[in-house]
Amino acid sequence: MFVLGVLLLAGGCHTGQKSGDATLLERISSARRRHTWVAPKPGELAEKGKAAIVTECEKQSYDTARKGLIVSEIGLHEDVFVLRDRISYAGVGYGLDEAQRLEELLRAEAKVGGRPAEQANCIEAFAEHLETLSDPLVEADERRKELDSSAFNDAAKEAQEQADKKLREADRSTEQKARPAESVPQNY
Repeated sequence: MFVLGVLLLAGGCHTGQKSGDATLLERISSARRRHTWVAPKPGELAEKGKAAIVTECEKQSYDTARKGLIVSEIGLHEDVFVLRDRISYAGVGYGLDEAQRLEELLRAEAKVGGRPAEQANCIEAFAEHLETLSDPLVEADERRKELDSSAFNDAAKEAQEQADKKLREADRSTEQKARPAESVPQNY
């Protein structure tokens, strides 16, 4: 690792010549600064995704754009799918919230006038595809909430029945104590 670093340093600084706009050392250090990760604000990731999809739909068909942009479809809440970043080509995971935001943005963008029909259809196709990825997760959440709710309701009903039963038992025991015991006539 050390030898590789020295070779990169020597290769970038050896002749003092620039490769493109920056020396190799400058490019490495600027790449390192770019890789500091900051969590995106809500909606920021969806905006970037929309821009990438709209741009790609200008150039090519939905099928081709989809193959170039969608890296994988994981189907989890944390990462519903992974979209390729147009600048770094790195995969960026979209959680359920961002995927749904992106879907809404794409639907709105597809309805914007003044755009070729092919591009609008491509954008709408992306929105529909994202819906097929996120809807099962949303439906599963709703079913889980219903199950949790029904389990809570069942437990509450059972607890109420037990409380009612204990009250009836307590009432019976106080009635028995309140009634005087019938005396049996005694024969002497």
